[in-house]
Amino acid sequence: MRSCEYSGVQGECRTKILCVRNFRFFDRSNRDIQHSMHLLIEATTVSITFEFQKRDIRNDTISYQQSGDILGDGEMCPDRAAIETVTRIYSYGIPVEKVKDTPINFVKLGSLTYIIPSSLILVKIQATVQALGTEKLGFSPNKVGTHLSRSRGAMGMFLAGTPVYTIMLMGRWSSDMFMRYLRKQVISLSHGIASKILTFEEFYTVPDFIHTMADGDPRTRNNTNLAITQNFNGTHANTRRGLHPAFHLNH
Repeated sequence: MRSCEYSGVQGECRTKILCVRNFRFFDRSNRDIQHSMHLLIEATTVSITFEFQKRDIRNDTISYQQSGDILGDGEMCPDRAAIETVTRIYSYGIPVEKVKDTPINFVKLGSLTYIIPSSLILVKIQATVQALGTEKLGFSPNKVGTHLSRSRGAMGMFLAGTPVYTIMLMGRWSSDMFMRYLRKQVISLSHGIASKILTFEEFYTVPDFIHTMADGDPRTRNNTNLAITQNFNGTHANTRRGLHPAFHLNH
């Protein structure tokens, strides 16, 4: 989620913060449990509806299943996190007609109520970075912001081999802009790459139907290769588009 979807931010924002009404729970049989407190423990899937968001799409629903996370007693499971959030808000004794419109960052301590601001989230993130250490992480607390959670989510899915279109759907990106969140300096990103390069030690090129001297030399301006380019012109533009160039060892 974006920070403005789960915490209070300053200034005007088109994105709507999530409320209890935006959460729906389902059991193993895909039955809608709604918000029956005694049944929520049986939920294995949570569906979250984003009523209005940055990309101007309304009522966009994303579903998450139990993660099977065993670290920290399953605290990283999205299904469990949603259950605990909704259960906490219901425990405040808010009137039934108002509880569904209560934002998820609403907190009640004794007789006092609070709205968790994004500034508090930032403090927690920076404190965590400080505790883990700059040497281990490769960046310092003053280099992170509340978008770190989106960056971490995108990076985690990418490292796990999640297809790009799945990352875009789950992260609610309309384009490949999420690539800006990926960090090529992350060591795990290159895991297995050297081995993959050697998977095919020999490979050959089928002669093209149409071939020019420029086709196989990547040093030549506007050479035809697999890269996307606007410089495919001429009679044979469609024929040549996407053809593999001849293999050369250019020095």
